[in-house]
Amino acid sequence: MSDMIRPLEGIKVVELGTHVAVPNCTRLMADYGAEVIKIESAGGDQWRVVGQNQMCPVKDDENPFFTFQNANKELTSINYKKPEGMEFLQKLLERADVFVTNVRLKSLQKSGLDYESLKEKYPKLIFAHFTGYGYNGPDAWRPGFDSVAFWARSGAMVDWNDVGAYPFLPPSGTGDATCAAQMCAGILSAIIGREKTGKGTFLSLSLIGTATWYFGNGVISSQYGNEYPKAKDIPGTPFGAPYVCSDGEWVMVGVADYAGTYPRLMTAIGLGEYADDDRYKTIQAVKKNYDTFMPLLRNQFTKKTRDEWVKIMEDINVICGPVKHMGDLANDPQTIANDYVRDVTFPTGTTIKMPTAPVQFLDNYAPKADYKVAGAVGRDTDEILKKLGYDDDAIKNLHEIGAVK
Repeated sequence: MSDMIRPLEGIKVVELGTHVAVPNCTRLMADYGAEVIKIESAGGDQWRVVGQNQMCPVKDDENPFFTFQNANKELTSINYKKPEGMEFLQKLLERADVFVTNVRLKSLQKSGLDYESLKEKYPKLIFAHFTGYGYNGPDAWRPGFDSVAFWARSGAMVDWNDVGAYPFLPPSGTGDATCAAQMCAGILSAIIGREKTGKGTFLSLSLIGTATWYFGNGVISSQYGNEYPKAKDIPGTPFGAPYVCSDGEWVMVGVADYAGTYPRLMTAIGLGEYADDDRYKTIQAVKKNYDTFMPLLRNQFTKKTRDEWVKIMEDINVICGPVKHMGDLANDPQTIANDYVRDVTFPTGTTIKMPTAPVQFLDNYAPKADYKVAGAVGRDTDEILKKLGYDDDAIKNLHEIGAVK
């Protein structure tokens, strides 16, 4: 095992990113073996303090929110408005394969860190840029958080809810994390492309564009009259909905082929007398009769516990599962057994379970990286400078003039 590598070993990434999307993307790359250097301002990435909104500590030696996005990276702080700081940054870019950032385009242009300014100097550099709304259109200039540009603008905040319900608030950064996966895929595609052409590229991704892609079935079907939001008793399919059970818990049924499953499912749940009922046995028919069918189903599911229903569905090979809470995942036997969560101990001595990168390489590559807890702003600055050839006096000078932290 000791001689096995991770697939991205040798790839060097410079991240000038904040919050979730860009850091989450490069975190994935770090876990798969890339060397990732994260650049922060002297004050640090604003995401360092967001955890306090979610009852999490935000100390340098225990910051789980920040660590989740930034584990396994080298942390440096550069004031690139100073010539000496810019020189340091350019040295990093000179050896980099990938530069990932969500700094707004005008600011990058002003600093000479936009793609057009860098591509002649570093023709093999892959430049990945993340925005809220893309580069064109009336809102291109707007800054965007995932809650605003991903969930709200896409309609999911209300359309995924019951009619008239208060808009739901997704956990912090979930839209960003979705974007991060797409950005990582784009960067890896560019790395493969560079092997063929010898040239870098400029790739971009936005919150609204990613939401449009991920919610694509709704985008398409709504043009044919499929309306959102839906009332709880007007689902897309009655066998693709949650039901409350006798113990107050919920069960989620997931069936793609309604008509093909209808007879055996109805028989299994104790409603066999309806197994050949023309009002309900096809999706076209049942949609005209939701007013009688949905109360029938909901009442039937209250006659057994959640676990009893899960067993009944499994026995007839129908996909079904318990509706749980996000907090349950930390101690779910399935997430633990598959290394989807891992015990991480912070310097404070606190140990919690942290999510791991979801892709697993099960042959020929080393397992996922260990969790290197993120620390203080600029933690690795001096070590990075030494790798670039700076001596102790030069490093001391950079600190004294405020070019690094």
